[in-house]
Amino acid sequence: MDESSSTYAAESCWTCRRRRRRCDRLLPSCHKCDIMQDQCLGYGKDRPLRWTNSVASRGKWMGKTVPSVRSPVSIGRLLIDPGLQDLTRPMREYIAYFERNCSPECVIYDIGPNNPFKEFMSLIPSSRGLCHIMVSIAALHRAQRELNTNRLISSERIVDELDTVEGARNSPRLYEYLYHKQQALYLLRTRYHEAPYQDTYGVIASVFLFIWLACLESGRDTWAYHLNGLKEIMQTQILSMDLAQSTSFTVAFSRFYEYFDTSYAIFQILGATLVKSKQQYKPLFTSTPILDILKRSESLTWTGCPADLLYVLSSVNSACSGSIAPDCNVIAHLFSQVESFSAQKWAFATSDVSHLTVRYHVACIYKAAALIYMTQVFYHTSHQHYPVEPHMLSSLDSIIAHIYSVGPGHSHFKGLLWPVFIIGAEAQSEQQRSAIMDVLDHLWSFWRAQNVRYALEVLKKIWNRPVTPEGVSQPWIEYLYDQEECWMFV
Repeated sequence: MDESSSTYAAESCWTCRRRRRRCDRLLPSCHKCDIMQDQCLGYGKDRPLRWTNSVASRGKWMGKTVPSVRSPVSIGRLLIDPGLQDLTRPMREYIAYFERNCSPECVIYDIGPNNPFKEFMSLIPSSRGLCHIMVSIAALHRAQRELNTNRLISSERIVDELDTVEGARNSPRLYEYLYHKQQALYLLRTRYHEAPYQDTYGVIASVFLFIWLACLESGRDTWAYHLNGLKEIMQTQILSMDLAQSTSFTVAFSRFYEYFDTSYAIFQILGATLVKSKQQYKPLFTSTPILDILKRSESLTWTGCPADLLYVLSSVNSACSGSIAPDCNVIAHLFSQVESFSAQKWAFATSDVSHLTVRYHVACIYKAAALIYMTQVFYHTSHQHYPVEPHMLSSLDSIIAHIYSVGPGHSHFKGLLWPVFIIGAEAQSEQQRSAIMDVLDHLWSFWRAQNVRYALEVLKKIWNRPVTPEGVSQPWIEYLYDQEECWMFV
C-alpha cells in the first residue's frame, strides 16, 4: 500500500506518541485509538494541549489538583468504598472498562439508569466473586478487541478459543482473564458451600456473568452447567420474591429480581432450542406470569425478541420435553399463534417512533426464525411435515433482506444472532449462505464473542452435511442434535 497516500498521515498521532505505541496513521483518526477507547488527538504539527485536573505537569506542584465542579461518576464513588481499597489498579481499570464498554452491549437501549449490568456495580463491595468475574469479562472483552482484527469470514478452520490470532497466547490480558475467572469460580464455590444464604444477589449475578463469559469464550456446553448450577442454588436457598419481601432489601433489589427473571428466561428458552433434551421453562425467582417476564425482556436484555414469540418458543420446548410426541392439535395451535403474530402491530408498540421501521424488520426476522425452528423440531419429534405460511418460507431472500434492513449500525442488530443462525441453517443457495456469512461477520465485528465464530463453523457443517443418492439430507436440527453439544447462540 502506498505510504504517501492521502489515507495515511506522515507521522503517528499524538495519542499514540504519548502512549508509546505503534500508530496505524489512518486519517482522519487512527484506528488504534478507536480500539483502545482513547481520544485521538490527531496529527497536527503542534503538540496539542492536554487539560488535566493538576496545577502543574512537573515540579513540586505536579499532581496537586484544583477543586472539581463535576459530580463524580458512579464508578468513582464505587471504587472509593472502604471494602475495595485493596483492589489493584488494573482491577479498578477493568471494572471501569466493564461499566463503560461491556454493560451497554447487554441491553438493546442503553438509556438512563435502566441497565441492570450497571446496577450490578453496587453489589461489588459485598461480593468479591462478582468483582473477579467482572474483571475477567472485561479482560477477555478488551483482549479480543485488541488482538483480533481479522474478519470472521476469512477464517477457514475451527480455532482454539484463546488462539484466535497470532500472538494471542502472549497477551497479558488473556492471563488476567483466566486468573480472575479462576478466582471467581473459587469464591463462588466457597460461598455456596460455606455460607449459602449470604451474598445471594452477588452469587446470582455472578452466575449470569459466567454464562455471558461462556458466550464470549465459545457458547459451547459450559453455559448449561452454569444454568443448572443456578437452579440448584435456588432450590437450596428456596429464594423467592415472597421471601425477599420480608427483608429490608426489597425496594433496593427488586429490579435485580426483574433482571434475574428475564435473563434466566432468555437463556433457558433460546438455549433449549439447540439442545436435544429440552426442559420446560418455569420462572425461577418470582411468581410473575411468564408473559409479563418476557415482555420485560424486550427492553432489559439484548435480544429484542418479541415476547409473544418467546412465549410460543417456550411452549414448543415444553411440548418437546417429554418422551411422547406432542399432539397434532397442540402443534397446529402453536403454529397458528406464530402465524397470527403481527409484526406491524408489535413495531408500533413503542413510544419512540424512530424505531418503528427497525422494530418491524426485527419482528419479521424472529417470526420467520420461529417458524423455521418449529418446522424442524416438530418434524424431529413426530416425523410429520407441518406447512406454514407460503410467503414466510418460500423465499429466504426476503427474510435475509429484513436482516440487512436492520443494519449493523442499529442497536437491535446485536440481538439477531439466534435468528440469523436459524435462518442460516435453512439457507440453500450460495448467495443466501454468503449473505448469512456477511451478517455474522458484522456481528463478529460488534461482539468479538467466540460464539459468533462458532455459529459460523456449525453452519458450515450443516451446509456440508451428507446427502443421500436421492439428494435428500438429514434435517439440520437432527444433525445438530447428533453432535451432542449444547450451543448458546444469543
